[in-house]
Amino acid sequence: MKVMEKIFFIMIFIFFYNNMFSQSKVLVKGEELKYVVYYGFVKLGEVKMKITGDNTQGSNKVYSAWSEMKSYKGIPFVTLNSVFETEMVFDGKDLYSRKFKATDYKDDAVITIEYNFNYDSNYVYVLKNNNGKIERDEKINFNQNVKFQDGLSLFYKARINSFSSEDFLIPIFMNEAETSVNYYFSSMKEEVSISIEDDIRSIRSNGVANFEGVFGLSGEFGGWFSDDEARVPLKAQFNVILGNVTLELDSFSRTGWKPGR
Repeated sequence: MKVMEKIFFIMIFIFFYNNMFSQSKVLVKGEELKYVVYYGFVKLGEVKMKITGDNTQGSNKVYSAWSEMKSYKGIPFVTLNSVFETEMVFDGKDLYSRKFKATDYKDDAVITIEYNFNYDSNYVYVLKNNNGKIERDEKINFNQNVKFQDGLSLFYKARINSFSSEDFLIPIFMNEAETSVNYYFSSMKEEVSISIEDDIRSIRSNGVANFEGVFGLSGEFGGWFSDDEARVPLKAQFNVILGNVTLELDSFSRTGWKPGR
């Protein structure tokens, strides 16, 4: 092998090795993140997220995560009290959902919906319970070799993919149906400020949600991730029923990590 060919090979190896090494640092058991949702200067509510567990299964790593979304009392036209749980598989380069559960607490009812993805048989088992009454209990088939995200695992999937500057079309299973999200990462670094820290170097992403999510979330969005091995989401802007809202990191618990370090 010629000298230049050897150098090129080594450079390629280092690039991919570092990329995989960096991805492996993103998901850390016990990480807790809290975000505040703003509509202009008005605080609408908060979102808490936690990686609750991890274990090794064969060559894969399986993570579990939990999220709670609540609107603040006294906010007109906004009532939200939901809990989400996900079980995700990371195969060393890709992350996808295996199980998902959403619980929506309303004044007069508790609604739960569960997805169990069976990739070997190409179907997702859907179970929906409305205040003790089963509303949906069925298997929904999907195309072979598709790996889905749920509404919560997508948060972590974006962090994994933020090491690339490629464009992504991500399959999602939401509202008991197949849909997708487009997102694009820029190789340009940006400085972003949040309430707990100013001028943090970040990686920016933009995208389009091809679905309607929590509180009418849909359409174009933007997000900023910390430019380090943790890739912690720092800030995001979305379109919802009220208009444009901002999600901003308000507090965190993650050993050895600090914004802007």
